[in-house]
Amino acid sequence: MAGYPTGPAYTPGATLIGTQAGSDPTMDGSVGANLVTKAYELAAWGTLRPELIFDQFATVRATRQSHRGASVQFSFVDDLAEATTPLAENLDVDSAAIASTTIEVGMSEYGNAVTTTALLRGTSMIPFDPIAAERVGYNAGASIDTLCRTALDAATNTVGGAAGAMGSDLLRTGVYEMKAANVRPFSGGSYVAVISPKQEAALKAEADAAGWRWVVGTNPGGGNSIYMGEVGMYEGVRIVVNNHLTDEDTGYLLGAEGLAKAFSSAPGFGPTPRVVVSPVVDKLRRFASIGWHHLVGYKVFREEAVRIISTT
Repeated sequence: MAGYPTGPAYTPGATLIGTQAGSDPTMDGSVGANLVTKAYELAAWGTLRPELIFDQFATVRATRQSHRGASVQFSFVDDLAEATTPLAENLDVDSAAIASTTIEVGMSEYGNAVTTTALLRGTSMIPFDPIAAERVGYNAGASIDTLCRTALDAATNTVGGAAGAMGSDLLRTGVYEMKAANVRPFSGGSYVAVISPKQEAALKAEADAAGWRWVVGTNPGGGNSIYMGEVGMYEGVRIVVNNHLTDEDTGYLLGAEGLAKAFSSAPGFGPTPRVVVSPVVDKLRRFASIGWHHLVGYKVFREEAVRIISTT
């Protein structure tokens, strides 16, 4: 462009030593190299995380323990057989036997901890102790969520199979089986299905008259939204999409009392993990530790109330 000298581009922070008419400027690049640096955002970002949801479905909890123990036994007492035969006028009735069964939920210790040093705390440009505390808290939640989900994986009832994709028929079949077994829904009157994003996509792809897309697309008054991608309530099931599953082809259909949770009632324990700030005991007080500790166990309580949704 007329009136402007041509030559190398200007480096931020470089010093112009001098110019002559019709000549390139002479620049000293050492000043820019010493004084111009990159800036740092004083925040530490974490990884992308799945939602942690499974503990809420452990609706059966040991809240009236006889004493402290390594496990908790839950007892079932069966109903009597229906008496539909007329009584004889001159004969007494025979006494009926009442059957009973039990399940045992074992408890184990779990925990994790991190340690920071005085050198790290004294030299880090970002305060690290709050970061460590937050990561420890999330680790507790993620670990317990996995323990709870692993207990569900031991369920013996399955809908679907190796040759089928996720679809409305699996939900209908699972709900039918639960109703036939007298499984109660959760508070609110619905069962719950926890499915993977892959299973959700397959469910949304159903376009026939018995599938989700046709029902929601032609009957938007049900509360679901095909435009927002919300699966919502469908076939009497509240659909929850989660990415913290065993694998993308395994979901869970749940009813009330499907999962039991046992935890210690001793001082320092409870239904949730306890955050532990360790005392500083080294000679120079350089090492500070924070962690979590829990004594807990999960187990399928009623097999009839849990269905593994198996798809491909």
